[in-house]
Amino acid sequence: MIQAYISIRFKQFSRALTGLGLIRILFLSGVAGFAAFALFMQTAGTPNSLYSVGVYMAIIMLIHARRSDKQFLRIHFLNYKLIFLTEYFLLISPLFICLIYHLQWIHVSSILALTLLIINIDLKPRQKSLNTAIQRLIPSDCFEWKSGIRKTFFLIAALWLTGTVTSFFIGSVPLVMFALGIIPMGFYERREPVQMVLAYEMGPGRFLFRKIKMHLVLFTVLSVPLIIAFLLFHPDKWYIPVIEFFVFITMHIYVILTKYAFYQPNTRSNAQVFEALGAIGIIVPFFIPIVWLLSIHFYFRSRKNLNLYLNDYH
Repeated sequence: MIQAYISIRFKQFSRALTGLGLIRILFLSGVAGFAAFALFMQTAGTPNSLYSVGVYMAIIMLIHARRSDKQFLRIHFLNYKLIFLTEYFLLISPLFICLIYHLQWIHVSSILALTLLIINIDLKPRQKSLNTAIQRLIPSDCFEWKSGIRKTFFLIAALWLTGTVTSFFIGSVPLVMFALGIIPMGFYERREPVQMVLAYEMGPGRFLFRKIKMHLVLFTVLSVPLIIAFLLFHPDKWYIPVIEFFVFITMHIYVILTKYAFYQPNTRSNAQVFEALGAIGIIVPFFIPIVWLLSIHFYFRSRKNLNLYLNDYH
């Protein structure tokens, strides 16, 4: 049954690619080839190979924490953890190949151990009715943040406090900012009902500007104290958190524009390929210019798509 389940996954991936069209497939093939080359170069030696492992495993951890089919797999498969392990090994295989080629055996062992640890972690969101004073400070129209913070409040609080308290370690704040930069990207996974879009009573351009502006304000409030804490101990390395902050701002704007470029009321995201491309930009900085260009494209596509719903507010 496990083999059949993995086969279904491959068929789903194949269907998604088929729906993209030849030009997009060729483009994404080129992007994937370039990403593979960049990963190969990054894993040639330390500390870059260590960073690659850390980023890769953080993404696997987030995938495992956010996947919605865990309960289904537990009910229908006796060895459901083996499915997790197989899927994650398939995702990690490019990193494995690069590390083995460069004889980075310690990193390979670490990946094996971390993957086994991840599949045994069962994160269950609790207290969905949580409504702290901090959440009440979030503006009402930032419902993505209100909903997201309700589900991840304790995780975000723990990361933020850890980064602040241990900011004298040079790697602490950058790692925490990386995690805090990825979490909000998941806030925009589900599309809201059309009534919530209409409630803004704004044209498409003003609507998108409002969404992006409020997101950047909230993410800045979350990030600036960490950046200041880092600068107090490492002023000569000021560029590390600053560059990381602007990279995530770029990615967040891209995620918001992607959401509304493909917006359909009350649905989950159907643009996973483009969202994955944005995620690659976090790992491989050379992709950031591509993300900028796609952001411009998706801005105009978002305006056109939203015009169907917001035409009366021009």
